[in-house]
This record gives sequence, C-alpha cells and structure tokens, in this order.
Amino acid sequence: MTRRDAREAAFVVLFQVDVGRMKPETAISTTLSDKDAGCRNVEYIHRVVLGTLGNLQSIDDTISRLAIGWTLDRMGAVDRNLLRLAVYEIMFLDDIPINVAINEAVSLARKFGDEESWKFINGILGKLAREMKED
Repeated sequence: MTRRDAREAAFVVLFQVDVGRMKPETAISTTLSDKDAGCRNVEYIHRVVLGTLGNLQSIDDTISRLAIGWTLDRMGAVDRNLLRLAVYEIMFLDDIPINVAINEAVSLARKFGDEESWKFINGILGKLAREMKED
C-alpha cells in the first residue's frame, strides 16, 4: 500500500464514521481487512483518523470560516470528509507539506466527488495555505 492508498483508506474511514456512524476502530478494521497496508501505513491511518476526529471542532470551525456561503451539513459528505482530512494534515502534521495535502485531496475529490468537488476543495485549501504562509 502506498501513502496515497493509505490516505484514501483514511478518507474512507472518516466517511464511514461520519455517514455510517461507525466507531473509528471498527471502520479502520473494516477498511483494512482486505488490504496489505504495512506497518507505517497503518500507523499513518490511525494517526490521521484519530487526529482528525480528536480535533474535529477546530477543523470544522476552520472549514466553516473558509467556506463562505456553505455550512458543513450542506456540503456533500465526500467533500466534507476530504476537507477534514486535508485540513488536519495542513494544520497539525509538520511532516506533510501543504502542497502534498492539497494535491492529494484534489486527486481524491476527482476520484470520489462530483465534477465540481475538486474545484471546491482546492479553493478552500488554497485559502488555508495562504493563511498558513502569512502566519
């Protein structure tokens, strides 16, 4: 499993927790049951899923502030969870470059979202990247 595959798995877990109301550990176990993830990738998945959920209020507040005219419940579940994952990586993980987090979120939006998802996600994450560079 590549890091990109691990990021996709983390997104799937966050989606299952959000939409399916699964417990995080159950969603991780279910998502990884048929994959050969490798130790580093399993650690990454746990770290970003639990980190995202542990910082959800701060992450959601950031998304809400940046997504002018949109509320979280009005966003599609794919967009909302891709944004949560990427915002966590940008705000809380120093070992992942901002441009990598954005590019990966856009790539996953093209795969899982509708035809406008990637533009929406890119716009919001671009605003956050500019803010982070100013600080």
